[in-house]
Amino acid sequence: MFEEFVKNKIDRETGTVFNLSEITKEQIVKSDISDFTKNYFLIEFDSHSGRDEIAELISKSNKLYFNYTIRPKWTLQTFLFKNFESRPPNDLLNKLNYFPFYKFYSDSIQSFINESSPIFVTKTELSSIIDNTNNAIYGKLTNDISNIKIKNFFLQIFLLKYESEINYNLESSVPYSFIKIFLEDKSYNQLTDKFTGIRDFSEDDEISLKDIIKILTDKYSSATKEETSSPENYGIVPDFTGKEKVTGEIIKTEEQVEVELPAEVSKAKLEIPIYSRELSQAQKESHETDAESENNISFQIKNIKDLFEDKQSEKILDRIYSSDILKRERSYEKLSSFKTWFEASNHLKEIFLSNDVDIYNKEVVKFVNTLNEYFKKQE
Repeated sequence: MFEEFVKNKIDRETGTVFNLSEITKEQIVKSDISDFTKNYFLIEFDSHSGRDEIAELISKSNKLYFNYTIRPKWTLQTFLFKNFESRPPNDLLNKLNYFPFYKFYSDSIQSFINESSPIFVTKTELSSIIDNTNNAIYGKLTNDISNIKIKNFFLQIFLLKYESEINYNLESSVPYSFIKIFLEDKSYNQLTDKFTGIRDFSEDDEISLKDIIKILTDKYSSATKEETSSPENYGIVPDFTGKEKVTGEIIKTEEQVEVELPAEVSKAKLEIPIYSRELSQAQKESHETDAESENNISFQIKNIKDLFEDKQSEKILDRIYSSDILKRERSYEKLSSFKTWFEASNHLKEIFLSNDVDIYNKEVVKFVNTLNEYFKKQE
């Protein structure tokens, strides 16, 4: 079901783009494709792209769009971090430009980075930021819950199918599995329980906005049509739409990520292929490093230097400590005395700034990931 749903949208948007008199950014922005695909093109489009490359961009965009819409937390973690445990903040901020709605996530992440000025942001920190944002949204939604709030809360889910707010009304329906995944991604278990308490929904069951409102307001068994269909009860509240205008800012990046739906919901995989050889190699090396890290930190070490093989230590000495052995030993002593990643990351920030370290270098990334994994196990 999911595969077919996305394929139909890809085919429709591909046809729209290829029917343009001229395939340029300006023409694409004026076309009838989704805002998400338009934004994706503003970032990725190359005027020299051929038809196959353009079709591939549309496919990647729609797969990312679908996953981000129904499970934003999972998609952000996967897309922003891939197999790494930490990433430079500018890398995260650039990638957030791919997502023109649910801006409360982007805003929260940016606020954290602006306030903390971290050298690296960890996946754990990002997860905490998103969880806190979801808790705030839950409070707004459930405090004096109303038809308007519910309608706007699920707006992006329904726009997957109806594409325009004009077509979105009480009779609009989407597969229940979309609603289920969306709520589970936010850990809104109390809301999910309201649906399962009514009846057993199958994966393919459609559920209307009208019934969603009845269920979440506890009126499913007693509500009348008049109670839930009064026109004045519906409108768009900015706090919950999350819609933003597409901007013309172009962020250059070639990283993509595989995105798939949960196995318990569907066996169909929606993949965004890796098309950078360098990134593929980096991911492979990251997997190897993660495995090495697991072996190295399975016991309590006495000194941080024990986390690294001799060959890696030489690279660390060169890339991070400017080939100054005394600097490295003093730094290792400090790191060995720390109990938390917070302490360690602040120390690394000082080292990186004073030694003008290239935080995008793969050896530096491996170094940080290994330390992050070690301290996470100690806390």
